[in-house]
Amino acid sequence: MKVTITLRGTLRKYFGEDKERVYDVPEGCTCDEALKIAGLDYKKIKNFGFVSINNKRVMIYDKLQEGDLLKAFSKVSGG
Repeated sequence: MKVTITLRGTLRKYFGEDKERVYDVPEGCTCDEALKIAGLDYKKIKNFGFVSINNKRVMIYDKLQEGDLLKAFSKVSGG
């Protein structure tokens, strides 16, 4: 199945010039697995924040469906 992955905030650098990429992932794929397919080991990214599916914040182990938009966000800081 195909899903679109978009990186937000400081994570954008991992996709270079691309704003988003479409990946072919297996049925029942989780956000965690999809990010790994995209070459992102989020556990090793210090400023990784959270993910959303179709603009709804979800858990990293939630499953994706055909055509979903997965967004990964960096941590937000300020003061």
